[in-house]
This record gives sequence, C-alpha cells and structure tokens, in this order.
Amino acid sequence: MSEVLKFVFKGSRNYVHGTSLFNALIKAADQRELAEGKINVSFKHMIQNSVCVLEERAPTSADAVVAKITGTDGESYSLCINAAIATEEAVRQAFDEPEACRGAIVGDKSIVQDKPHHADKIELLVSLCKKMHQESVDSSKKWVFSRYDGRLPIPPMDKVELRITKQVGTRLTCSDVLVNGDKIADMYFS
Repeated sequence: MSEVLKFVFKGSRNYVHGTSLFNALIKAADQRELAEGKINVSFKHMIQNSVCVLEERAPTSADAVVAKITGTDGESYSLCINAAIATEEAVRQAFDEPEACRGAIVGDKSIVQDKPHHADKIELLVSLCKKMHQESVDSSKKWVFSRYDGRLPIPPMDKVELRITKQVGTRLTCSDVLVNGDKIADMYFS
C-alpha cells in the first residue's frame, strides 16, 4: 500500500521538516487504528521534494524516513516515507520557532517550558530541543531532528522539559522528553 503526500516547506527551509513527516506518520497510524501506543521514527536522509510517498512495508537502508508504530495490543506497522519521482513547486508556510520557545528556560543541557502555548506538540518539542542545543551544546552547528522513540500520542502538556542524557561530541545527542514530569520519549538530534 502506498499513498502520495504533499508537504509544505516551513520558513526558509528547502526540505520537508521532520515535524511534518512525524505528523504524517501519526495520521497514518490513526488511519490504521493505532492512535495509542509507541512510535520509533528515524530520519535518515533529508527530503528536498515536497511530494513524497508513504508506504507500509519493511524498511530498507535507502529509505529516508522509517517508523515502527506499535499499538497497545502489540500489533505493529512499519511505515516508510521517501521523495516521490514527481515534483511540484513547494508551497511555503511561516514558521516562527522563537515564538514556539517563548518563555522557555535553558539550563545546563536542559530546557523547560511551563504552560506551553504552541499547538503542534512535535513542533514545540523539536523547537525547544533545537534551542537547547544551540545555547548549551554548539551554536555554530546546524542541529537536526534525527529520531523520536516514545509514546503515541504526545500527551497534553502543562509543563515540558528536555534533558540531554547522552552526547557524542557535537555529532549526536539523546534527550529525555518529560511531559508533566513523566518521561514520554527519547529524542535524538545530530
């Protein structure tokens, strides 16, 4: 089974943002009646075509985005997203990352935001994680969202905190994602 997806480019980016891909996977899980459980998604290659193909199949090393979604009953699906052969001119959408992070407090390899106000939960988490990396790890590096392994769906947030728990120089980090004090996921940036 395959499905054609069309994405917008956020801000000045010339690639499909990982948060857009993540949300497409969540929608696909919901369509398969897996609205609750776990998602482990890896972003292996940037997709620079706004037209993509989502397939339910076993992943290969060539896939740009690979997700394993497991329901509470143990049933699981593997989903892959890749750039389509067909292309279209990308539509652009404003994306104000600093506004999403407004009020967040960056600590020593951590970031906290009380009463998050940004509606898209994965956009919020990725924006906060990026800000934390730029301010407490390396501001000269272009940090990108590379993996999320955690709860599905992301729960309602009164408070969100991210803490870097593992770090390989400035190449790769793993952060705990805590929502309302409970760990819901590991988020990787590279």
